[in-house]
Amino acid sequence: MARKIGTTSRRIPKSKFDAQETHKCPRCNAFLVHERFYGMCAHIWVWRCIKCGEIIDDVVLYNRRLLKKAAKGIDIMTLIR
Repeated sequence: MARKIGTTSRRIPKSKFDAQETHKCPRCNAFLVHERFYGMCAHIWVWRCIKCGEIIDDVVLYNRRLLKKAAKGIDIMTLIR
């Protein structure tokens, strides 16, 4: 029986958005597809709208949460630190 040597299984943290059963675009309410984007050193998985092209990933979701909290009057600098 052959074993793979040196492989580690990393668990990628999932957001609440990834846990949803159906994914709808927040802009146009169209269907979102899960795509892999390649960069210079790494690749990331994002959700892309097939109609308007909206890109949603963990950074986008994090920044939107900060903006919602700022609109409610919560100090953003305490959240970032």
